[in-house]
Amino acid sequence: MKRILWILPILILMSCNETKNDKKTEPELETSKFESKYKTDFDSTKISTFTIEESEFSSAKAMTQKLSDYSRQELKDIPKFIRLTVSIVVPFDISKESLDNTLKSIVYEKTEEDKDIDEILIFAYDDKNDIGTGYTYGKLLWSPNAKTGNVTPEIAKNNIRTNYKFDIIIKDKVGNISKSDLPTKRELEIYNEIMSEKYWDMQDEESDPIIMKKFNISRKELKDIWLKVAANKL
Repeated sequence: MKRILWILPILILMSCNETKNDKKTEPELETSKFESKYKTDFDSTKISTFTIEESEFSSAKAMTQKLSDYSRQELKDIPKFIRLTVSIVVPFDISKESLDNTLKSIVYEKTEEDKDIDEILIFAYDDKNDIGTGYTYGKLLWSPNAKTGNVTPEIAKNNIRTNYKFDIIIKDKVGNISKSDLPTKRELEIYNEIMSEKYWDMQDEESDPIIMKKFNISRKELKDIWLKVAANKL
């Protein structure tokens, strides 16, 4: 649908950019395990309620050079780093300060539970139906120097956290949304129908009459609802 083609470039811009590091061959790793303490600063009195809707672990080799620069044995010896990706839903009226502290508190809790986590990425939404489309409220990255792809073999092997930082992005609309600005349950239902996969191969002229008939609405109502909900999700 034309509407989907209009909104996808905006959502794609919200995704994280990977960075590559070219370094010389890593020195031999120490065999002893040690952990450098990392203190997560946040205000526990300003944490909002939230629900974790998705939580996924992934791992990859902690490479600092191109794949072709490693011998087979060197590649085999490189330890893997662990990334945790979390999607949460927060109240629509959460403040920027509360969202900031809430995101940091999740990092604290997860790293206390599992100290081998080397990178955390959190996406915040106000509607779980938006999960997978960038983020609608905010995003946090916790990693070496607040960049993806910066976990070295030494960091992965020894849990070194001395250079870890936060990269937090919170949408301007957060803290400035009133209940009257929110789409109704019916408007969200109509919007989700418009964006449904079953219409992706159809032109608006073909799909609109089907949706209008299903919800007994006019073309103008259909357009107004789509614009209202789409604007709310940006």
